[in-house]
Amino acid sequence: MKQDTAHRTENHRPAGLARRSLLVGAPAAALALCALPAAAQTDNELTRVLRELAPHDRPGAARRRAAPRRLVLRGQRAVTVDMSRKVDITVFFDLNSANLRPDARITLLRLARALNNPILADQNFLIAGHTSADGDYDFNVALSHDRANSVRDWLIAYGDVAGGRLTANGFGPDLPRNAANPAAPINRRVEIIALAN
Repeated sequence: MKQDTAHRTENHRPAGLARRSLLVGAPAAALALCALPAAAQTDNELTRVLRELAPHDRPGAARRRAAPRRLVLRGQRAVTVDMSRKVDITVFFDLNSANLRPDARITLLRLARALNNPILADQNFLIAGHTSADGDYDFNVALSHDRANSVRDWLIAYGDVAGGRLTANGFGPDLPRNAANPAAPINRRVEIIALAN
């Protein structure tokens, strides 16, 4: 009899234990399923960045005509960018500061993955910082420049992006996204724009 009881215990769990396993496993499975949209969203965002920045002759690139534009950077150096290959990214900074907030890491890691992808690995980019027209003009230009440099420095230090591929510049309120409302918060942004080769 003892052998029979031992055999049943190994092969058949008591009904209460089976229910407890199900109750413990169900929340874990639910958490895993909840994480799927976040992972998919991250992959969708990475794909969006790649599509927007990819050269027009590469597979998966957004199909638009090149839109070269000459921009004068601080120090009077001029570069030519392709405005058809740009993407706005949401990067959070401390108030009136170029210090990156901890939640900026996710966005910058995604950007680094895109910039290191073989589709973009041989391309150079301008990191353009922008502000709204709120506040002192000179402060805004300096702040936007410092923020663009913070993004560049992070991408080099933590994202393994070669520094020679990235140029940072702050434009302050000079290139608003919403020109009709220069003080609009949407004008405060960081753009990644392909440099024309």
